[in-house]
Amino acid sequence: MTRVGRRLTPAERGEILARATSGDSITAIGLRYGVTRQAIRSLLRRNGVPPRRTGTLTDAQRSEVVRRFLGGASLSQIAADFGVTAPSVRGLVIRRGIEIRSVSQGLRHDAFDSFEPDTCYWIGFLFADGCVSYRPGHIPQISVGLAERDRDHLVALRNYLGCDSSISATSPTHGSCQFSVRSHRLADRLVELGRYKQTIDERLVVSRDFWRGLVDGDGSLGIYRRPAPSTRSFAQFRVVGRRHVMDAFVAFLEREGVTGLSVRPHRSIFTVGTTCGPAERIAALLYAGAPTALGRKAETAARMIARQREGA
Repeated sequence: MTRVGRRLTPAERGEILARATSGDSITAIGLRYGVTRQAIRSLLRRNGVPPRRTGTLTDAQRSEVVRRFLGGASLSQIAADFGVTAPSVRGLVIRRGIEIRSVSQGLRHDAFDSFEPDTCYWIGFLFADGCVSYRPGHIPQISVGLAERDRDHLVALRNYLGCDSSISATSPTHGSCQFSVRSHRLADRLVELGRYKQTIDERLVVSRDFWRGLVDGDGSLGIYRRPAPSTRSFAQFRVVGRRHVMDAFVAFLEREGVTGLSVRPHRSIFTVGTTCGPAERIAALLYAGAPTALGRKAETAARMIARQREGA
């Protein structure tokens, strides 16, 4: 529901700017955060972010849209690729006499009902990079976009959900590929667990798998060389998010014996970061023997863990 006059938090403003920059429409953003289109436009204008442009499709493009939809692409994926809104794609498809698919074939609507390691991981990942959208008269949508280099991770998410939804081609505008599914149960479950609330379900807070998923979405790990003339290197860990999420992460680390970290402001959001031994301990805590992880971050974590064992 859109609430006139609702004040956005600094964290929400930062998320909105990031969503707009990555190509989300003003309508979708407004519905997600419960504010008017005018409020979103004003925020983007104040921060120098242009809204996503939409345009009229040529006859050839309309034919390609229909072909893509019949081939299994979702309305949102097609809309992102052609720079138009999902409702305009829906209208075109309906006018061509084609039945709209309501849900993905084979989708596991109970995929987030348990707290198994893989379940907690994907919930954490979607808490960081996923968007849950509600629109009157439509099935709620869960969408996520990643850079082309991480496309295989979207394939892993799709496999976990057990569905056949296609993953979009890489957008030439913002260099990301998109994946989405529609499900009342999945969307409601993510919200219930705390995706847009000020508290996170405690069963997730104590799960290293949940935090690994969140770090794979909104964190960074690395090994960097110290300034010359030193030839040594150091490990670094960092994650960003809303204040209450970062507070919960610090509390989790303290329970696991990693102490001394604090939550610091970072532009419109907050961050937790550290280097050297503590960074290596966090990498080991989250990634050692992990069944599911983003490939490139798991590889970096493995090198950090090796340094810890070697006492580098």
